[in-house]
Amino acid sequence: ENISDIARDAVPAELEKVHTPDIHTIEDICKFFGDETCNSCKAVVYQKNSDDTYVVVFIRGDLEINETKLVNYLKDEIHPAIITEECGLNAGYIGPVGLKINGDAIVLYDRSLENRNNLSCGANEDEYHYKGLDMQRDVPDAEYHDFAKAYEGGICPKCGKKTIRISRGIEVGNIFQLGDKYTKAMKMTYVDQNGESKTPIMGCYGIGVGRLAAAVCEAHHDEYGPIWPKSIAPWQVHLCAVRADNEEVRKFADDLYEKLQEMGIEVIYDDRTVSAGVMFSDADLLGIPLRVIVSPRNMKQGVVEVASRDKTLQTQVKMEEAAEQVKKYL
Repeated sequence: ENISDIARDAVPAELEKVHTPDIHTIEDICKFFGDETCNSCKAVVYQKNSDDTYVVVFIRGDLEINETKLVNYLKDEIHPAIITEECGLNAGYIGPVGLKINGDAIVLYDRSLENRNNLSCGANEDEYHYKGLDMQRDVPDAEYHDFAKAYEGGICPKCGKKTIRISRGIEVGNIFQLGDKYTKAMKMTYVDQNGESKTPIMGCYGIGVGRLAAAVCEAHHDEYGPIWPKSIAPWQVHLCAVRADNEEVRKFADDLYEKLQEMGIEVIYDDRTVSAGVMFSDADLLGIPLRVIVSPRNMKQGVVEVASRDKTLQTQVKMEEAAEQVKKYL
């Protein structure tokens, strides 16, 4: 639900028809009258897909139509109207006062116009607009519905405060209303409490694993790559053997890998003969929560380096205590 956040002017002006040559857009007419677009009434015209009936929606000049709301109200799909001379509409000059449409048409009003006055709008005549439109006085029979897109700083329909914030999201779960399409095809029936045979209404829901992964990466990442939470990380530990061509490094890293696996810890083991920079960069891209680094330099000091992907932990542990300490940090 959308609520107008602009109050009615205390002193209503008279409705005045003004010659406006070569002016077709809301921005141009508001500039012509020296007013803001929020003080105008614009028309957006569609046609229903089922029968091409014209649908004219009047809305505040600075707002946009939420076509999903409109489709739900009409219970029909829509498309932008093809305005011809035969339909009687004057493109660029359509307004609610004196509107005449040849043939079947539906005229709707968004709630952003309710109780508004001193608005500019089209006069349904080429090169003419009205100023001083009063919705209560000049369009008394209008019925108002919510067709506007929500906007930053708009009024919340629940608390009545200007608290609406617009942000991006990822659709992780889906709910599908299947109706009786599949139950009829399967000839599925049940007997209700009155003993009558009925066809069940069917629905389904699901969570997209791929979408969920994308959502997690969006929420947990840095400039170097994803930072997987421990609860859903593909591995718990990323074991990096720097200079795996070194016999001592290879033997210790292999033994540590076996010990961690025996302890039930899931490990990805990088024993490639690449530079430390490449190895660590790839580890950042994988985003495993805990990184264990075995290198000739560390082994000379009798330690193994342990670091968390989120940069909150970076320490050294004794080589003989490496497996137990890694488990502790998990």
